[in-house]
Amino acid sequence: MTEAEGVIRNESGYITHTGKKDFGPLEFTGKIGGGLRLDLRRRLPLYVSDWTDAFKAENFQKSVSSILYLFIAALAPAITFGSRFLDGTNGQFGVLEMICSTAISGVLFSTFAGQPLSILGATGPFLAYTLVVYDLSVGADLEFMPFYFWTCMWCSFFTILVAVTDLCALMKHVTMFSEDIFAGLISLIFIIDGVRPIIENFTENKMTLTSAMFE
Repeated sequence: MTEAEGVIRNESGYITHTGKKDFGPLEFTGKIGGGLRLDLRRRLPLYVSDWTDAFKAENFQKSVSSILYLFIAALAPAITFGSRFLDGTNGQFGVLEMICSTAISGVLFSTFAGQPLSILGATGPFLAYTLVVYDLSVGADLEFMPFYFWTCMWCSFFTILVAVTDLCALMKHVTMFSEDIFAGLISLIFIIDGVRPIIENFTENKMTLTSAMFE
């Protein structure tokens, strides 16, 4: 329950009781950090059991299989995207850094966020965004790593601002259409990225037409 007052009326319209209104996870509370406090209040009573239940006899086999599954599900994209980061950033960071960042962020998130089954790691949008930042740093003649660090710090600041002001409640207005359009954009970016080297073989005189087509 929250500090916001809710009014309950009878059939005649007269106020019969004043109680506390319980906000859902995607509702504006009207208070700074209100949604964050409510999330903590909902999760804290269950936090200890989230850890201890995994070691119960009836859950142990499920826990081990889940750990192995999530390990593979997190490691495979880290290696795949890490190699792509290595090529796209001209060796600024790659597979090793991606594995370390996936491990650190995964441990911290599962410990403090109350969502141990969520996987944090590299994705298509993250790769596309990083490559754009790298191109901007090269075009502006700036060192990529410091420029990328401060870009991510500002992203973190705005993310915290969204959480504190309950702006994440706007997600209830986002439909599958928005998600599908965004997924289509990312797919288009990777399709273009894969087709570009083939086209360049014909347009930039890197090799003869015969070599480009048959060798």
